[in-house]
Amino acid sequence: MLKWVLIAAGGLAAAGGAVAQTAQSLGAPAGSAERGRKLYMEQLCHTCHGTVGQGGERGAGPKIYPNPFPYAAWVMQIRKPRQAMPPYTDKHVSDQDLADMYHYLFSTKPSPAAKDIPLLKDF
Repeated sequence: MLKWVLIAAGGLAAAGGAVAQTAQSLGAPAGSAERGRKLYMEQLCHTCHGTVGQGGERGAGPKIYPNPFPYAAWVMQIRKPRQAMPPYTDKHVSDQDLADMYHYLFSTKPSPAAKDIPLLKDF
């Protein structure tokens, strides 16, 4: 357990710089974003976390992208979740499946800030 916490903390420290975050920079192994999208939808991740990780409606699930956890912490949350999330063991979702889903999240484009949307500038 301590190993995972140290890996996650290291990933957070590394992610704090000005370098753009990538799945690889946060410790993810190689993966397929296309396959990850399919798995993310099949495993019903979108029902709680939104189709691009933006978070669910009415608090159904937290935002998981942009600004995701480092890969090791993300895997730990999926395998042995806190709170109400069901566990996804390797019997149901392989390590490669997790890597692919993580890459899918990084393939999505974050929404612009409200100040950058003309219709919302004056609100």
